[in-house]
Amino acid sequence: MKLKDIKDVLTFAAFRPEPDDSSASWSKRFPKKRSLLLNIGRESVSWQGVEKNGDLGESGSMEGEFKEIITDMAEEWKGLTDEGWCGVSLNNRFMITLEMNLSRKKGASETIRSNPKAALGSKAEKGKRYAIKHNPESNTSVLLAVDEDFVTQVEASMRTAGLNAGRIACGPYAMLNDCIDQVEVARLQFKEDSPDQAIGKVIMVVCCEGSVCAMTTNDEQWLELRSRTGLYTADDAEPVMKILTPLIDNAGSEAQIIFMGDPSGAPVKDLLESSLKGRRFSDVSQPDQLWSLMKQH
Repeated sequence: MKLKDIKDVLTFAAFRPEPDDSSASWSKRFPKKRSLLLNIGRESVSWQGVEKNGDLGESGSMEGEFKEIITDMAEEWKGLTDEGWCGVSLNNRFMITLEMNLSRKKGASETIRSNPKAALGSKAEKGKRYAIKHNPESNTSVLLAVDEDFVTQVEASMRTAGLNAGRIACGPYAMLNDCIDQVEVARLQFKEDSPDQAIGKVIMVVCCEGSVCAMTTNDEQWLELRSRTGLYTADDAEPVMKILTPLIDNAGSEAQIIFMGDPSGAPVKDLLESSLKGRRFSDVSQPDQLWSLMKQH
């Protein structure tokens, strides 16, 4: 055994995941190293540096297509990292749906990434990459489908620019997952405190850089889901109400509305609050919501 190997064991460095190990969290893969987070939309890109201590650093945004922006920004972005590693959030060319009776065989959630047909059967489409979140108490599942061409284009552009894609995810889907988990924790706590009552209907609304995903639940059941990309801007949030109003009407006046958004979702939050006066409305957003999720997971 070499001296370096002995030192690694003593410092626990031997037990750290490799930078390209996507099964480990971002912070564990890049301890004391700078990295960069990118959010890629239809006509804009935003970015956020992560410092060696894990704090968020330099940020920015630019209008235009990713393949053009990365050509201009490659050197600056590399300068915000130690080894060119980036976490990527795709905010375009995806679809989130609510499905029933999907396979829950052991390892199905992993199989869906490498062999979607085996996990989804006839629901699998060519040219798509998938991720899934099952409701543990019913036969419903939230299914994410992303255009594979889009993913490969992003990967190719990054390689050409000398950047490494450490993880490619979908921001709105990640935020919806987090919101679902928070609501489930609250539901179980409510059930423990008030065993003779049900928490009732909840509408989760997630907003991320123009994309919206909303899902209605009734206690442990997942009922309806709507998802759209490029639906709102900082100057016009009104189109969001076209997909939210039917969900709100169907859920009834007693339903709770839970909102989670990145800073771009502020106009949607304001519109919802003004439209739902007298209704139960909660904002569970955290500062730098998307970036915080990306660097935690």
